[in-house]
Amino acid sequence: MFHVLFEDEAAMLRHEVDPQQRITVELFAQFVADFLAHGYVFVTPADVLRGLDPAGRYALITFDDGYYNNRLALPVLRRYGVPATFFISSDHVLSGHAFWWDVVYRGRRAQPLAPAAQAAEYALLQRLHHLDIAEYLRAQFGPAALLPVGDLDRPFTPAELAAFAAEPEVVLGNHTAHHAVLTHYASADANQELAACQHYLAHLTGEIPCAVAYPNGNVSAVVRAAAATAGLELGTTVAAGKNYLPFAQHGVDMLLLNRFLLWGNRDVARQCALFRTDFQPKRWLQLHRRRLAA
Repeated sequence: MFHVLFEDEAAMLRHEVDPQQRITVELFAQFVADFLAHGYVFVTPADVLRGLDPAGRYALITFDDGYYNNRLALPVLRRYGVPATFFISSDHVLSGHAFWWDVVYRGRRAQPLAPAAQAAEYALLQRLHHLDIAEYLRAQFGPAALLPVGDLDRPFTPAELAAFAAEPEVVLGNHTAHHAVLTHYASADANQELAACQHYLAHLTGEIPCAVAYPNGNVSAVVRAAAATAGLELGTTVAAGKNYLPFAQHGVDMLLLNRFLLWGNRDVARQCALFRTDFQPKRWLQLHRRRLAA
């Protein structure tokens, strides 16, 4: 899974956006090429829902949030003829507001906090609802805090997103209206966050999303039920791991799929090899415990 995509290292050094995984276009291209070289086919959520041949090797590229910088992935996708799914926080597209973590990243470079205090601030903001987040950011960093500083940190505009979605390599998915960490929301509010994003993306593109990425990876039985109620059939978390085929045989819930994070400050080929390996310590421990309990 990916978030921000940088044109190059120089763009990262402008410090306009939280670098997160530190992924440049070059590193993203290396990732795609590596999986293709090992016989993998890149698929869409619709492909997964239609059913995949268990004898094949598959990967699903996902980008979360809805950054305009994600358009930089398109030349790579075209070059290799592969699709990617972009999970969109729809209200950011409508409002044009920057994402809160980028506001904090820039603000705390100018007004630093002690590490423990900064960790507490992030934890607080992950728990708050969007109106409270906006109020907090303006109180901390000024009335213009939510205004993006450039193309690197801003979301797509509606027109840009509609054009992007029309590209054959692009699939859009649900990331809630306000990047809502749904485990901190009442059931009705979680339903509304998902439904609002579904409605907006369907209206914008004419296509009803079938997939959701839960913001921050936070999911519970209540959140899973809300996703199903919204008509979503495939859901992605941030739990690291492969999703083994056939899903039914391996107990894989299509609304709770695992994903891997690629990091730009580590060797790409080595990470890709680890993603592909069948030795997953967590999975091995789970199977071992089941055998002991049998």
